Amino acid sequence: MTCSLKKIHKMEIRPMHQPIRSIISIILRARFSYLFLTIIMLFTFRPLIESLKAVTAATNIFVWFIVVSCVWAVHEKRRRQWFVISMAAAAILLDLLDFLLRSTVTLWVSKIAIFAFLGYAVVSILFYLARQKEVTADMLMAGASEYMLIGILWSWLYFLIETVHPGSFSIAGTKTDQFGFLYFSFVTLTTTGYGDVLPLSVQVRSLAILEQITGQLFIAITVARLVSLYTVGGRKQ
Repeated sequence: MTCSLKKIHKMEIRPMHQPIRSIISIILRARFSYLFLTIIMLFTFRPLIESLKAVTAATNIFVWFIVVSCVWAVHEKRRRQWFVISMAAAAILLDLLDFLLRSTVTLWVSKIAIFAFLGYAVVSILFYLARQKEVTADMLMAGASEYMLIGILWSWLYFLIETVHPGSFSIAGTKTDQFGFLYFSFVTLTTTGYGDVLPLSVQVRSLAILEQITGQLFIAITVARLVSLYTVGGRKQ
């Protein structure tokens, strides 16, 4: 009697565990989808805020969410998890400190910390894409997130150069903020070139050329790799 009750109890537990495990598995596999969604939220909801102080706070908060999403996306290898978490925590805390103190030292330290973390995330996702052997939905999201992160990473470089050499940009209208450099970065990355923000210094022009080349090469190489993986997978099937 006791043995039969134990068997029934085990049979009841297993069906309850299976949906939970499947949900956890879906969440773990879709980590790049969350990163891409977080980046899209930055460009969707940030323009709805008009106050300058609120704009700065909102931009910082969205960047923090992107940093956290990057941690989730690049946590694949366990031996590097604490390193990635430490880098992300330091970047967020330093950026929060800069938002509260508004000093030159905190500005530089916080921007360099976020730039270093985003650079690490870009390189990690690039290696992830290179290791994949088949085309999956999360691989496509990884490629899209990588492209967006490249634009965000370059905007930090433009911001730092403008901080060191004021007047490196010719900007139509009022003085731009961090989101303005995001705008210029993606206009450059996509080779749109509206002409309302112009690079003036040699350093900025060189970075703009490198960003244009990086964007075009990334699209060409990524599409070629996706096509080759899809073709190889079709032949195997």
